[in-house]
Amino acid sequence: MPTYGKLDSFDESEDWTQYVERMEHYFNANEIDEEDQKRDIFLSVCGKNTYKLIRDLLAPAKPGTKSLADLTKLVKDHRDPVPSEIIQRFKFNSRTRHSDESVRTFIAALRSLTEHCNYGDTLNAMLRDRLVVGIKSDRIQRRLLAEPNLTFEKALEIATAMETAEKNAQDIQASGTNGTFQKQIKNKLTQLQKINVFSRLLIDKSISV
Repeated sequence: MPTYGKLDSFDESEDWTQYVERMEHYFNANEIDEEDQKRDIFLSVCGKNTYKLIRDLLAPAKPGTKSLADLTKLVKDHRDPVPSEIIQRFKFNSRTRHSDESVRTFIAALRSLTEHCNYGDTLNAMLRDRLVVGIKSDRIQRRLLAEPNLTFEKALEIATAMETAEKNAQDIQASGTNGTFQKQIKNKLTQLQKINVFSRLLIDKSISV
């Protein structure tokens, strides 16, 4: 059976949760279902620093005596302790769209900030409110506030549509301005050519006289 992909050792600069997710995708792609085999593959590829960390955290127990879930949770709890819900909600509610940030990039950043906010069933309502309050565009904000029964999905649809329309209008205006400028230059050159021809005729006439 062919092997799909490659499971690298853990890079200290990488998010641990993302590494574990990539590992699970690797197991799924290669139909590796046996739990002991998953654990042993993980321990053999995680890298010497990660392996040493696991041994130190487990001592005197050995890594091979634990499940993969226990090992990955052990590292996660050590590297990424659960942050304060209050602080994470403060960060979420303080986030506004940057001047060079698209609406969808702004929403992606907001979604990332909600990971430890524990909003549960109110998540979409919180995203909607933050989108409206933090959009940093008076025109889009007024349009969203005027929409009755606004949902997050509808707010995102309206905001992205207005953003795209505004960009398209700017492109058209820029194109029109360039066209007008080029036409003015062409007319000016034509006038200069006529003046040059007329001047040449006067010079030739004066010489002939």
